[in-house]
Amino acid sequence: MTDHHRRSAEFLTRHGWGSAERRPLADDASFRRYERLTLGQKRAVLMDAPPEFEDVRPFIAVARHLNERGLCAPRILASHIKDGFLLLEDMGDDLFAKILACDPAQEKALYELAVNGLIKLHESSAPETLPVGDDIHHSLAPYDMDLLLEELGLFTDWYMPALTGRPLPPQDRETFIGLWRDILLPVTKDIDCLVLRDYHAENLMLRAGGTGLAQLGLLDFQDAVIGHKAYDLVSLLQDARREVSGELEQEMRDKYIRETGRNPQNFNRDYAILGAQRNAKIIGIFTRLYLRDGKAAYLDKIPAVWKMFEKDLQHPALAPIRHWLKGHISGKTRAQAFLPKSFMPQKAMILAAGLGKRMRPLSAHCPKPLITVAGKELISWSLDGLCAAGVRDVVINMHYLADHMIDFVDDYYDHRLTLTLSDERDQLLDSGGGVKNALKYLGDDPFFILNSDMIWQDVPGAGHGQMLHKMQAFWQAGGMDILMALVPRHKAFGYDAAGDYHRDIKGRLTARGQDLQADYVYGGIMIIKPGCFENSPDGPFSLRQQFDRAEKSGRLFGMIHDGPWYHVGTPGARDDVEDMVIKCQDG
Repeated sequence: MTDHHRRSAEFLTRHGWGSAERRPLADDASFRRYERLTLGQKRAVLMDAPPEFEDVRPFIAVARHLNERGLCAPRILASHIKDGFLLLEDMGDDLFAKILACDPAQEKALYELAVNGLIKLHESSAPETLPVGDDIHHSLAPYDMDLLLEELGLFTDWYMPALTGRPLPPQDRETFIGLWRDILLPVTKDIDCLVLRDYHAENLMLRAGGTGLAQLGLLDFQDAVIGHKAYDLVSLLQDARREVSGELEQEMRDKYIRETGRNPQNFNRDYAILGAQRNAKIIGIFTRLYLRDGKAAYLDKIPAVWKMFEKDLQHPALAPIRHWLKGHISGKTRAQAFLPKSFMPQKAMILAAGLGKRMRPLSAHCPKPLITVAGKELISWSLDGLCAAGVRDVVINMHYLADHMIDFVDDYYDHRLTLTLSDERDQLLDSGGGVKNALKYLGDDPFFILNSDMIWQDVPGAGHGQMLHKMQAFWQAGGMDILMALVPRHKAFGYDAAGDYHRDIKGRLTARGQDLQADYVYGGIMIIKPGCFENSPDGPFSLRQQFDRAEKSGRLFGMIHDGPWYHVGTPGARDDVEDMVIKCQDG
């Protein structure tokens, strides 16, 4: 029994369910897991939301809000927020999708019930914060321009590169997002209701023993935001997992407009805009679920989502997007399933073998990469960023207190990453020698190298892993040997020297040399070709040799990182960075 499973058993025992039979229920596209609990005639559901990936507080807050508004979300019987456990009312097995698979004749009645649920939900505006309990509140994010555009980045940053095998050029991405910025203006001026975001047949239940809205059970609403009234109607009627006929979609949309008194012309425009935005996002998400999470079943759903996307694009308001897509993706490609092409470096190395002398006394009995910042090991910040960007194989070198690093790798929680240790216990090989020693694990393609004593955060509003995507988009294998992440010197927290590099308009770098200052600091992240280590010495040497060689040949480049960046070099810096990271997360 794992420690996490033992804690779940203790949680159930505390609340009278310790002897219950536990059977797995279907997982969803997140990291949450569900188990049905049976104890005599009683039933309940255990939600297990690993706290390193999920937060149960939004579920608690939104569930209570929905129940207070006369809708039926699972009642929360017990909770342990720190460990991510919720004991929930069991609402049964009668998902709309399951019922309709067996009895399609119930379709209209079930969809009318679902539309009535939205009408009820939209009778009142959503508050900005919802209580969780014990003076804890959950703030509802606005489904505003920034969030809508961030979601569209899933299409440009995952689907488009997976289709072609190369990142979408930055100027094309900027054009695409710029077109959407103008189109989305109407739907960002009318955001006042709770939007559940995944309101569809696989998250709606028919509850026994009730009448009217008491028959409607709601699931999967923890990502709720404050947004436009058309969004959840789109979720329901343009379902990525179940086909809804055009006739039923029109009938239910007319029903909603009629019974809420909305302006038909404006609402139909907003419905098409949000439908197109949502379908583009889903195409990106389904691609990411394959590339990042190994969930191949989602690929077969992409052509159906494209079909709905195409229908939305026929609205005149979306003509600019229709024209952009015509110039970038053939109609035949949109209609077919596809096998995504890998477009990111698939491997990375984290330099973690150093002695960490400046971090003493914190590093006296712990390798520097395993010192925690904001509750997470320094090295885990880099591992999480790599994983979010789709990297799957990471090599970590070890020397000082190597047994600690072995234990960390053995116990690492994220099954998506394969971690390989490169052993330098016999001799510390410095940065260049360490990488050369690990080339046998890194293969023949360009790969990432990361220092283990820095933390970067993406620009607010960008998805996690976005900076690494930007590096790959900037990378040009034909003209570059090394691409560095650069931090403007005045923004580099924990760095107090004169800077490392000058950068020209094309991104080419020259070292500061004898100049008093340079504008940019090497941020401890790079993409490098393995060929850079040809004719390099055996034994210890610095990566500075590779940097200088690439600079002399005009093949050393840099990309500027716009978000926060922190160097964690001393115990004092560690404390300061922890405070700033926590404030940034809370903000």
